[in-house]
Amino acid sequence: MDFGKLRAALARAVGDVFPGASVAVYKDGEPVYEEALGYAELVPTRRSTTAETLYDLASLTKPLAASLIVARLVEEGLLYLKQRVSEILPEYSRTRAGHDELKSRTEVWMLLSHAAGLPPSLPLYRFGRRDRAELLEEAARSFICCPPGSRAVYSDVGYIVLTALVERVSGERIDRLFEKLVARPLGLRRTVYNPLEHGFTEDQVASTELDPETGLPLRGVVHDENARALGGVSGHAGLFSTAAEVALMGSELLQAYLGRSDRLLKRATAATVLRPWADGENPYGLGWQVYRKGISRLFGDLLTDGRAFCHTGFTGTSICVDVELRLVAVLLSNRVHPSRENTRIAGFRPVFHNLVVSCL
Repeated sequence: MDFGKLRAALARAVGDVFPGASVAVYKDGEPVYEEALGYAELVPTRRSTTAETLYDLASLTKPLAASLIVARLVEEGLLYLKQRVSEILPEYSRTRAGHDELKSRTEVWMLLSHAAGLPPSLPLYRFGRRDRAELLEEAARSFICCPPGSRAVYSDVGYIVLTALVERVSGERIDRLFEKLVARPLGLRRTVYNPLEHGFTEDQVASTELDPETGLPLRGVVHDENARALGGVSGHAGLFSTAAEVALMGSELLQAYLGRSDRLLKRATAATVLRPWADGENPYGLGWQVYRKGISRLFGDLLTDGRAFCHTGFTGTSICVDVELRLVAVLLSNRVHPSRENTRIAGFRPVFHNLVVSCL
């Protein structure tokens, strides 16, 4: 396998698409390509990235933390996917206007597949001085925009509600659940929430956007404002990791799907996660966008139609798991450093995924 063209494309992207990036590719359960290049920080100092640099995964937290945690809780019999959300979170059936019968019919799988009818976002970070429990309840009391289960509309709010749900049913915070149910079984050492609270230094984390209050970049502090308001711990964002460990998580999910490993999930559970659940402009499985040729523009042209499952993160991250090609491709970058105004990654992502497949 010759990854020369991919390496050249990544090198050209440094300084244009993103300051730096880290890449990992798995094929048939084995790592076949890793690359780290560019800069973890440009301002106020230049700092090179390495394969050990932690990146803010942003929305990759959804498939890699929230979805996997729910899948494990299903295996342990603590909840089931067609269970009504209000059976676990009674407050979910209410809004500021009172009881909502339509909303009370929402089932757990709908939160995972963005089919709960919840709005895309809710600025919890502007709600003033509220503690984490109050903000989670505000998210649970959101008004819905369309009937639950009718179609997929991407929603951070649904995953914030999912955070409250898994914490209620398990009695543990979602970061501790991730450590116990995902990180520990896989031997992950560099995949954590709030890395600065777990022995990592600022120099070990790729910087993101400049904080308007300090003029300094965020280092080891989650970029997403709502996740920050929730103490850096949520199911929609907050996880930090390396490309190698993200690829390992994706590979273990794929190996479970293929019946070759049960370190992470049982085969039947993985098959349930990696299948379409909700239709919409972008169809979704449980935490994963289903790749459709002609629709999934960000993931290129060469993945397997209906058999690849992908996700992106706002900070410049992505993962694809193609069950037909037995492939996992991970791109982590800090494209939001020093500003989120650089959106050229939208044009680079399809090129990246096409090159990964063609190089293999």
